[in-house]
Amino acid sequence: MAELLYPDYRTYSETRTVVNNAMMALLAGSRLAGHTLQLTSGSERTLSELFPAVEHIKRFNLRSDVARSLLQNADHHLTSVALPYALATHEDFVMSSINLLRSEGATIQTGGKQIKAWNMHTVLFNSAGHSIPAEWLESFDLLREMRNCTIHAGGKVQPRLTDHIAAMGSASIAGWQRLNGQAPSDVVKSGRVELIAEHIFTAFAVTKRLGREINRALTTALPKASWARIAVEDYQKTTSKTKNSSSWRRSLLGYARLNYTPAQLGEADLEQAARSLGYWSVAAWR
Repeated sequence: MAELLYPDYRTYSETRTVVNNAMMALLAGSRLAGHTLQLTSGSERTLSELFPAVEHIKRFNLRSDVARSLLQNADHHLTSVALPYALATHEDFVMSSINLLRSEGATIQTGGKQIKAWNMHTVLFNSAGHSIPAEWLESFDLLREMRNCTIHAGGKVQPRLTDHIAAMGSASIAGWQRLNGQAPSDVVKSGRVELIAEHIFTAFAVTKRLGREINRALTTALPKASWARIAVEDYQKTTSKTKNSSSWRRSLLGYARLNYTPAQLGEADLEQAARSLGYWSVAAWR
């Protein structure tokens, strides 16, 4: 299904890609560095002596064998950084999506509770009248509890994590195993959260899928009039065409076809929005 490429979703997709690429660069970089240091095997010299031109090398001024060992076992530390980064990017998008629903007059179904990371997806999907993607949401919540243990408990396993693992459905367990090559219970080892590189890939895969589900939910939850107005405002911020000109109108129609196809906006919808926003004020729409 085509995605509705409105500004908040485009920003989310672009940010997620940047974060993903940055984390993959760090992961691959640790492997490349470890591989490169094989060339210095047996040396007693420090990294700053071997690679004096490398910026910041003195901050990592170890013998090459010690540095190589650290780099080859950096997955846990990189995942400790990547997991909060990926989830924070997604959580910001979810909250902005709830605000979009609210601004367009939807009733936000909070169940009388403050909206937090643990319930934000349920609030959004219920408010949008969209079915909850339980399998992906359970994997997201597992990642979230792993992050919480890492950040707030020094990596020690907390009851909320073990309770969540025990409550996961069979589809969620199978999905987690497919993405990680391990059972959800394997994230716990000797009372601590055992982070591996695959958890980075999983975080981006799960948030990408949930982002698409949110996109679908909003597409159907908001009326055409809302999407037409959003599309016209979005277009106006990007175009250099003169208002009330035929080129402005034609470009708007093309922009809507390119970015707002799932909303099925007709020309009349766009004209009405353009007039209501004051971007089209002449009598004829041509």
